Amino acid sequence: MKVNDHIKDKIFFSIVIPTYNRASLITRTVISLLEQEYQNFEVIIVDDGSTDDTEAVVKNIDTLKVSYHKIKNSERGFARNFGAKLAKGDYINFFDSDDLALPNHLAIANKTILEKNFPELFHLNYRVMKSNSGLVKSNIGKALLANGVLINGNILSCNGVFLKKEIALQFPFNESRKLSVSEDWDLWLRLSARYKIHLVAVVTSYIVDHEERSVMTFNEQKLLDRMKELLESIGGDAVFVNAFPSAVSKIKAHMLSYMALHAILTKHKSI
Repeated sequence: MKVNDHIKDKIFFSIVIPTYNRASLITRTVISLLEQEYQNFEVIIVDDGSTDDTEAVVKNIDTLKVSYHKIKNSERGFARNFGAKLAKGDYINFFDSDDLALPNHLAIANKTILEKNFPELFHLNYRVMKSNSGLVKSNIGKALLANGVLINGNILSCNGVFLKKEIALQFPFNESRKLSVSEDWDLWLRLSARYKIHLVAVVTSYIVDHEERSVMTFNEQKLLDRMKELLESIGGDAVFVNAFPSAVSKIKAHMLSYMALHAILTKHKSI
């Protein structure tokens, strides 16, 4: 059935950007979103208690498409949920404040929604860019069925995930500080037990790999706390456990391997 052109142009997107002390990076991120081929969207910036010039920098971006909201520091899970409650869009996209969208980001999202008959959620592909060299690594997310693959590690980027607004509100991010950095994986796992995750091979964003990225820091106790929090969250989800009976032990093994790898990387970095 041919999609009505009126419907094609009426899908509205809400892009929620949680940020903390990214004054030097966030302008480039926002501009990359404002330069979209598809222009029916809003950008909701949730400043998670920044102590730098983030507010002044964002307010210097002169467009009605961008709204700025400053909250008490509460971590990204809370900030994303705060933004989702403000969203007016049919679909919500949670974008990181130090990454870049390609001009096709929303156009491909719009096309995917129409081709797949308004799916609950889907993920667009991405690449990783080294900030100091501009070197772009090959594709990370492959066009496979994501649901089972996610048990072996988080292959999804927040930048690439689009959720129906009602799904985002029904299934918010876990707001525990202990789960910070893995709150997205926790949500994708819970959603994977309930909905098909459609993976699209087209690259529409870059993850910018830089020294200040939160996932590159290593603290053994925090990682142990994070693993415990993640296992308790998904282990307490009866729908998830029934869908993937052996997943909890596999995820624990993955987290232990992740901790060992980061410990080695941190040791080499300090030499």
